Amino acid sequence: MAPASGFPSRPSARSAAQWACLLTVAWLAWSAVTSTAHAQKHFHRSPHLDETANITGLKAGPVAQFTQGKGYIGGGISVYYERNLIAGWLEIEPAIAAFWVEDETVVPIEVLLKKPFHANHVVNPYAGFGPELALLFTPHGNRARFGLKFVGGSYFWFSEGPWGLDLEIAYVLLFDDHTVHELALETGFAFRF
Repeated sequence: MAPASGFPSRPSARSAAQWACLLTVAWLAWSAVTSTAHAQKHFHRSPHLDETANITGLKAGPVAQFTQGKGYIGGGISVYYERNLIAGWLEIEPAIAAFWVEDETVVPIEVLLKKPFHANHVVNPYAGFGPELALLFTPHGNRARFGLKFVGGSYFWFSEGPWGLDLEIAYVLLFDDHTVHELALETGFAFRF
């Protein structure tokens, strides 16, 4: 039943997460279509394609985990390898990480599809998503969770050299006996080769 004010009741966290996932997928599809049309009209060569199609890096930062009305803060580190699938348009990034929240050690293994937006030779923003398998190691036992990861960030390349800075924010929706939400802010060095 709607409140007396005539406004509908607040949506549940689950429906909000579903809408966020749907809107992210729609946005990525829209940007892929418009980016391809723009690239065909105004050919733009990707700055990091001039030297390489490979990027690897190491990132670290804080992680916030929310489940069953409780929130926990921790930190972690990740290593990744990125490769172009479709030059200047689609990249794949397998990654593995480790982070610690309360008495849990979590080891996420993920494969992301990323859409690059090469603004110039220094700033290269991206957005992406993909599946994640999170292995949990706790004093009470070990288990695995499956979920989806959504990321947005940018590479900042130092002049024309192979080194750069990677800054990324991530949202992870994990499914277990209950839904788990994670937010992470990571930064670290990237190396193109």
